[in-house]
Amino acid sequence: MLDTALSRRRTKILTAAIRAAHAWTVRHEEPRAWREIMSMTGVVNSLCPQQRVLTPAEFVDSLSRPMIRLAPDVFENDPLGSLTVLEWDELSDDVWSDGCTAIMELLHKGDQGRGWLPSWTWTRQEAVQNEAFLAIKTGADDRLYVARRRFVVEHPVGGVGEIADLCMEAGIDMPVPYTPLPADRVHDGRWWWPCPVCKWPMRVNGSQVRCTYQYHQAHYSIGTGTTADGRPRLQRRDPRVPRTPAARERRLQGPQRTVCVEHAVWRFIVVPGVEELRLYLKWHGKEPLEVALWPSRDLYDVEFTIACTGWSLAVDLKDVASASALADKIKDKPLAAKTIVIPDHRGHGQKIELQDLLPDYTVWLVEDVNREVAKQLARARKKPK
Repeated sequence: MLDTALSRRRTKILTAAIRAAHAWTVRHEEPRAWREIMSMTGVVNSLCPQQRVLTPAEFVDSLSRPMIRLAPDVFENDPLGSLTVLEWDELSDDVWSDGCTAIMELLHKGDQGRGWLPSWTWTRQEAVQNEAFLAIKTGADDRLYVARRRFVVEHPVGGVGEIADLCMEAGIDMPVPYTPLPADRVHDGRWWWPCPVCKWPMRVNGSQVRCTYQYHQAHYSIGTGTTADGRPRLQRRDPRVPRTPAARERRLQGPQRTVCVEHAVWRFIVVPGVEELRLYLKWHGKEPLEVALWPSRDLYDVEFTIACTGWSLAVDLKDVASASALADKIKDKPLAAKTIVIPDHRGHGQKIELQDLLPDYTVWLVEDVNREVAKQLARARKKPK
């Protein structure tokens, strides 16, 4: 059975750790950072009364080690226990791949961090999503909603003029704000690389270049040679990476000025949207199957229908590390779709755990959905006309 109290305690500790880590990364330019670190140290000490009280310095030091070392009894047997929050005084890729999906509100009243911390560090994922979705949904019917949301997934980075032209071709206004590339996405002040999976600018750390979402398996080294036009080359560190992107030049002025969607939009809309769009495109146009992407302005993520056999399937894709944290959220806010789909990289272990925690839903991997749709499509095509 789901231990809701333990699950929420776990996500509170992780939220405090991420907030303190973010404050630590900006401590030199943000005078309120130290107060935030002390406040989050107090939160963690109150949630772990059975262990020795941590000082702020000890708490910050612990953030460079797996979370299970901070609170063994809380993170035991949960994937979030292996998460490390700080890496070389920066937020780790673990935070963006898994940690940010477990954020929850800590201080409902008098939360001074809300005045300066990014909203994703102190409010739940759904609220951050809703903030971005509000702009996408405003004044939109189903067709316009899908066009706007798909645009964000397919075009998370580009030149200002290019994005404006693409919006005009799609018949939409710019769906979400675009901002200059973060400093950690640029090499030598000039070059950047898009992830071959999600297209968002990859993080550059010395000679290492990688997508912050670790499951895209996009990890490279900057080689010693250059292309004929002087662009630096990447070398793959992981043979599973589908391809090696070419270096793009960052433009700082004019209509070619390089911009991208913000971190939170990338993680909560672009990253899951890649999986959702991939599933939609795999089956779109294969008659007599009808496929709807984000129907009724996101009532479901993908809906499959075969009218001639009366078969239909509505699915909601979820991609988080902790099955218990996800189950806790779904119990708070039930889904319209009765089939939950998780990416194949989350594995059968999470599928089984989620199914045990959410017996009123069917839990599948993406490969299970593809297998079922293929079976139903073959059955429909054999049906006498």
